[in-house]
Amino acid sequence: MDPGRAAEMAMKHKDTVIGIKCAHYAGPEWTSVEHDLLTIKLRPGDIYTHCFSGERGVIFDCRRRAVRGAQGLLPDSISTDLHITSMNAGMKDMLNVMDKFLAMGMSVDEVIRRATWNPAHEIKREELGNLSVGSVADIAVLRVEKGKFGFTDMYGARMAGEQRLACELTLRNGRVVYDLNGITRPEWDRLPKDYRQTGDARWDAVSPAGRGSGRGANKK
Repeated sequence: MDPGRAAEMAMKHKDTVIGIKCAHYAGPEWTSVEHDLLTIKLRPGDIYTHCFSGERGVIFDCRRRAVRGAQGLLPDSISTDLHITSMNAGMKDMLNVMDKFLAMGMSVDEVIRRATWNPAHEIKREELGNLSVGSVADIAVLRVEKGKFGFTDMYGARMAGEQRLACELTLRNGRVVYDLNGITRPEWDRLPKDYRQTGDARWDAVSPAGRGSGRGANKK
């Protein structure tokens, strides 16, 4: 990798490029992660992930390894490291990673903050990660489920938990893109017998009126 050209491209596209991932990459002529990266080269505000080593103002991000949290070393932010191996192993998805911190004693508020506002602040995109007036309406409506659950780490060891998060509804830029139990939908027996798409395209990105054909779409 050419550091100069990489930095030039990052500066040219500041709205898109927020950093450069160095883990998992190496070549015969370069090493992706140097031994003194954390202790000397990273600056306050830089993000160090995959490892529980936050210090010197460097932001401490957790992806999959959740065990250290039980020892009192908590992350500044929570993310997934999603790929085809981790999605079928201990990581699974974002909510499952968040669930692990609930199992280790973090409150729901603490977990949500580390998965939303803290990351947005870290990457200097503070229009995201909050529900303030004027912010982008990217919203996940979550339900806390109570019961007996289990969570595994990247090596397959299990930790028991008594609560987990489930996504009921997701909005992207103010439009519904996921609705687990149809809480935004009209009851079927209150619609015309030959109904088709029922949603308003202003908020519905799943089945808005006008997609497909047939009568009975939502009319106002």
